Amino acid sequence: MRTGSAVLLVCDYSLKYLGGAQTAFVRQAEALASEGVPVVVLAPDADALTADGVVTVAPPRRGTIPVLDLPLLGRAGDLEPLVAATVRRHDVSAIVVHSEFALASAALAVGKRLGIPVLHTVHTFFWRAPAALAPFAPLVSRVHSALTGIRDGDRYSGSHPLNNALRTMTLRIAQRADIVLSPSRHQAEALRQAGAGRVEAFSNVAQPLQATDPAKGGPLRLLWVARFAPEKRVEVALDAMRAVVARVGSDRVHLDVAGGTHRPVAGVTFHGPVPGERVAALMDAADAALITSLGFDNQPMVALEAFAHGRPVIVSDPVLATEFGDAALGTSTPDAAGLAELILHLEADRSLLDAPRAGALAYAGDRVAAAHVARLKELIASVET
Repeated sequence: MRTGSAVLLVCDYSLKYLGGAQTAFVRQAEALASEGVPVVVLAPDADALTADGVVTVAPPRRGTIPVLDLPLLGRAGDLEPLVAATVRRHDVSAIVVHSEFALASAALAVGKRLGIPVLHTVHTFFWRAPAALAPFAPLVSRVHSALTGIRDGDRYSGSHPLNNALRTMTLRIAQRADIVLSPSRHQAEALRQAGAGRVEAFSNVAQPLQATDPAKGGPLRLLWVARFAPEKRVEVALDAMRAVVARVGSDRVHLDVAGGTHRPVAGVTFHGPVPGERVAALMDAADAALITSLGFDNQPMVALEAFAHGRPVIVSDPVLATEFGDAALGTSTPDAAGLAELILHLEADRSLLDAPRAGALAYAGDRVAAAHVARLKELIASVET
């Protein structure tokens, strides 16, 4: 990167709602700014981001795509003049896209035309839709082609038709980037096998370390934070708690659930949707966080949040257990029974959390802003040379 030149971050998703992809996107913008790198954010509702040192540009919205709740910005060809003008106005020397739709496609085309390195961060290649919706696959493919202008490239074929169509969207955007960035090693390998080209495992940004000592005495406290979506499998956590309570009563283990709506489960407190600062407080009160998804998640942002607070994660997915190494405790089986078994072991011997707690801090420490930005600069430079 030229000294003083800017990085342009591009996302098709609205920044008024901070899901996992948007949270990772915003944290990368904040990390770049904190390290003195000029950063420009181009995204719907970009003005919702008010971080110091970040210039925001919001493309006009033409509506919302139903079901996906995706801002409708027009076709990629119509967005290219806005991207090109933003590049010139702010002396952009690198572009990082965080989505797979019209705005990302426009940024890829402009970057290629102007000779600017373009990196594509893939937040999930593991799109998963109900098999019953498979007949909609042709429609999904046509809409994506119409929005992005992309009509050629490899097709993914490892699942049912709608999953294949969704993963093909990601693959075709990825194949047009100079480097594909995957926050996890296991997703990076899946992308390589699908033909994505040069793929680098590159973690999302961890928040500054803010570890606190867990509370002494009292129940083992666990925290579940995620969207209430089928792939997140909150029922596995709730069923595990029912089994735990049946064994040791409701006062030995407590689960806090951030998100969704209340339902009567002994030993569980439902907090509903909560802001980030409340999640941080709940994390400080917890001994560990739960991640109950299976075969879906790439690098859940809640894991990085937990690690920055010195809290390990208990994971149902053996792939995530391997991904997070010493910072994770994997269940013996991915179901509620396996989770309940591990919870009972931890309740009986809290010292089992000591080594994973140290592993969590080490994992986060390697991924804070300074380390993230330094590695991003190296990757950009590898394209420039």
